[in-house]
Amino acid sequence: MRKFLILSAAAILAPLSVAALAQTAPQYAQTPQALQPAAPFSDPRNVPADLARIDAALNSTTSFQGRFTQYGADGTFSQGTIYLQRPGKLRFEYDDPNPLLIVSDGVTMTQQDKALETFDRVPLSATPLNYFLKENVNLANDTEVVALQKFPQEWRVTARDGSGEMDGAITMVLDPQSLQLREWVISDSFGGQTRVMLSDLQYNGRVDPRLFILREDSNRRDRRR
Repeated sequence: MRKFLILSAAAILAPLSVAALAQTAPQYAQTPQALQPAAPFSDPRNVPADLARIDAALNSTTSFQGRFTQYGADGTFSQGTIYLQRPGKLRFEYDDPNPLLIVSDGVTMTQQDKALETFDRVPLSATPLNYFLKENVNLANDTEVVALQKFPQEWRVTARDGSGEMDGAITMVLDPQSLQLREWVISDSFGGQTRVMLSDLQYNGRVDPRLFILREDSNRRDRRR
């Protein structure tokens, strides 16, 4: 069961499902180049203090809304609007022609494919996004931090499930001054990466709570029977 949830969690973050790709012509773009390999910890002595600063910055962000750009492991490219409300709530509205809508209500992450009229669900806790959507982010206690790299243009912190039950890792890319989240990269156990870059963010304003509710229409369910 756990393996199924891991695979589903990875799939729900992909820009298009296989079935959707058959109906929608995907866009392809060159993924931005990553930084050259560097030591996992660029400032080992200050890791505890740096993690505490990162936790404080993430915890100070109660909400944001703006735009996202997503580069899939298979080269697909998509954009859309993102809404976040901590703890646990997230909404990805993909631009046309991508038919996906992904919503987390704080407990369950649901992927709706509007073209296929399907709904797929996984627990939020089965996805790496849960690490920075918690009410109280504490990376040192909740994850195994495997890298913390401090560069002039950005900080990068990479974490994975310390229990070993969930494959993959998440790398959060932060502004070096404010430590606000700029992007994240989900790495799977096969070496694939899904990169989500954020832009035009408005922080700590009111976000309509109805954006995080996604219900399957009963009439639509009836039509599929």
